[in-house]
Amino acid sequence: MKPLYLFPNLFTASSIFLGVMAMLHASHGEFVVACWLVVGSLVLDGLDGRIARLTNTTSKFGLEFDSLADVVAFGVAPSLIAYFYVGHF
Repeated sequence: MKPLYLFPNLFTASSIFLGVMAMLHASHGEFVVACWLVVGSLVLDGLDGRIARLTNTTSKFGLEFDSLADVVAFGVAPSLIAYFYVGHF
């Protein structure tokens, strides 16, 4: 396995990290920061696929890892932000 395969996966892992940080900030009532972290995750999610195609390092693992990132950053994180926001009042 070439080390170049790690580069797009680094963007995917960063997207997951921002999604988890968004959940953490939402649990502390910092909803604006949490929403911006989800937006940052959106940017990283768009970049990881492009980088993988540009460097010709697409893989089955990368596809599944990106799907996991999508669930965390665009499924769980926004749901928890909404949950904590509604429950905060």
